[in-house]
Amino acid sequence: YLAGMPPVIRPLRFCRYRPKVPRMSTTLLYALVMAVAQIVVNLISFFLGYQTDKMSSGGWFGFVQLAVSILILALGIKAVRDEQEGKYITYGKGVATGVLIVLYSTIIGVIYSYIHLTYINPNFPDYFVEASRAKWVAAGMSESAMENAEKGVRWFTRPLVWSAFGAIMSLVFGTVISLLIAIFLKRNPPEGDRLVSA
Repeated sequence: YLAGMPPVIRPLRFCRYRPKVPRMSTTLLYALVMAVAQIVVNLISFFLGYQTDKMSSGGWFGFVQLAVSILILALGIKAVRDEQEGKYITYGKGVATGVLIVLYSTIIGVIYSYIHLTYINPNFPDYFVEASRAKWVAAGMSESAMENAEKGVRWFTRPLVWSAFGAIMSLVFGTVISLLIAIFLKRNPPEGDRLVSA
């Protein structure tokens, strides 16, 4: 009976449509990994006191965050390269991949940074001024000069301003690191393959 029915009026149970579940891109995945890793490093720095009373001796810890970023960027660009047919990636695409990873990660990082400075470490400006004052005294600054400098520091360390500046620095350094990493990870396709793809 069903075989003789026009296709338009056949029961819908015979239509086997299976929607495709969207898959997270590798670029976005590594951006999330980078953002989470930087948040963890940031929290470790906070609990070790390098954002509070031990700030003056914790400057070296910033290199830990830099090393983590370089590692994840390299792994992300390599993962995108390995997804391509023949595992090729041009220098331009390698740089673009790294910049996108940094961009997505920075968006998440800005949001977290604002939350961190507003709720987790709201006294960050006070600790920053205290650590800076020791350097100002050692440099022989006058009291009036230190007061003026403190006003600038307190404005600069407000959550919104500090987070925005951190985002700019992340994008700049992330772009530079991507430019360098792509040099070592690029793998151009053979000349014949490039002619065919063109």
